[in-house]
Amino acid sequence: MPFQRAQTQEDTKRLYCLLQSYIEDPLRAKAVKEVVIDAAPWIYAPTSKIPEYDELPTSMGYEELGDPTEIRLRRYARRLELSDETADQVDKILSWKCREYEFKLQKESEFSIAMIILLFSLCENISTLYIAENLQQPIVDYMLKANYAQMKSPPLQKLKNVRLFAGARSDERFYTACDILRSIQLIHRLPALESVAMDGMSDYQADRQFFVPATGNMKRLEITHCDISPSFLTVMISIPKALEEFKLSIGGLWTLDGADTSSEPFYIIRALYAHRHSLRVLDLDVDVGAGANAVDWDVDGNYEEGKDDGTDWEIKDQLDLYGRDRLVLDKKITTGHKMESGKEYTPTIGSLHDFPHLTHLSIGIMPLLGEYLGGFDKYGFKEPPYRLEKPAPFRLVDMLPPSLEYLCLYGYTRGQNPVVDEHIDELLAKRADRLPNLKAVGGIYERVRDIKDALHDMALAEVDEEELYVRGEGFESGWKKVEELKQN
Repeated sequence: MPFQRAQTQEDTKRLYCLLQSYIEDPLRAKAVKEVVIDAAPWIYAPTSKIPEYDELPTSMGYEELGDPTEIRLRRYARRLELSDETADQVDKILSWKCREYEFKLQKESEFSIAMIILLFSLCENISTLYIAENLQQPIVDYMLKANYAQMKSPPLQKLKNVRLFAGARSDERFYTACDILRSIQLIHRLPALESVAMDGMSDYQADRQFFVPATGNMKRLEITHCDISPSFLTVMISIPKALEEFKLSIGGLWTLDGADTSSEPFYIIRALYAHRHSLRVLDLDVDVGAGANAVDWDVDGNYEEGKDDGTDWEIKDQLDLYGRDRLVLDKKITTGHKMESGKEYTPTIGSLHDFPHLTHLSIGIMPLLGEYLGGFDKYGFKEPPYRLEKPAPFRLVDMLPPSLEYLCLYGYTRGQNPVVDEHIDELLAKRADRLPNLKAVGGIYERVRDIKDALHDMALAEVDEEELYVRGEGFESGWKKVEELKQN
């Protein structure tokens, strides 16, 4: 039975033999649909002494001693349109692995480079890919060439779903710092791409801050339990050509620098306005905005056409990191949508009435109607009875689009805020006339927990640590057996 899923932590010999079997029988490679890549255990693995590149002789009799399959694997790697440097490196990596009988063991971090590149190339039916935050540069270069179709037979052409996750060396209590935009640039143009998801990530000290908007093929974007600034989020939201589903939750873990997480519903919706004619599903579990303090934040930081006159080092650096050749290629396909401007800032989302195809909405009550004011408990959290800090910018029933079929309100408890109760009662009374397609409403008669509930739990000393931290649903990342593909 072939293996469908491989994790790259301990099974280096097993994986090497598996790739050899793919060379012998390509049908086995077609069975691979899902791949998990976490190179951190390889990168930081202990190593034996190995000869330097320039110490390796041209031939050590490998051609005579080697198994023909091993020779075929090296020849296959030579045909992958890698750069000369990477091709030489991969070839020597493979040859080192075959010389273990001489105790010249190959460094595992470099072995992983060859294995990942070969895995992507041999397995043409990969549809789901999990990527941790650490990838070596040769793999990044190879994936970039594949994403921009800068080779005759690029891999990952059937890749549909990508998920960024915290690697094995990450502390699950903290957000994982990740160069998110670099990771997205590895896959955003792939023809079959449908969804990009991530959990527990942070843009803390991320190198990349720029992306050409409206160039990504993904239709679903899921960003959960993350710590990502409003300005960075607007860049991420701008990447898809036409976003159909968007899920976002901010908070739930500890920050690396001890700072609080922040979110700005107004700027999130303003960025989503570019997708108003395609967006069908919206799930926002975020806090209310910072009010007047947020107005000065740079939420329009994605560098636009014409700003690069060569004098601003920051813009030049961002465009160089992006790659000048890739910048040209992405500008050729961008649909050029921009974030809506002109509306006066509010700490809430404002109105969703201009999203004519929105059918499913899950959202916190405060991002809709505004900040709650009230007393404080012994931990400094607000407690009922509540009131709104200022009148809501719209009536709740007026801000929802007539197309809505499903509504779920996070963080609402009847009786805690009389003004909010009035909004809910009005919504229910006018539902049939104003929202004729609305079939289901959740979070009114039974509270649905929101991110504030998680933050409240994090402040309570009596909460067990195992229940304190919020992570998304895990996945099984070990070896997985599947049925053998049958030949026609």
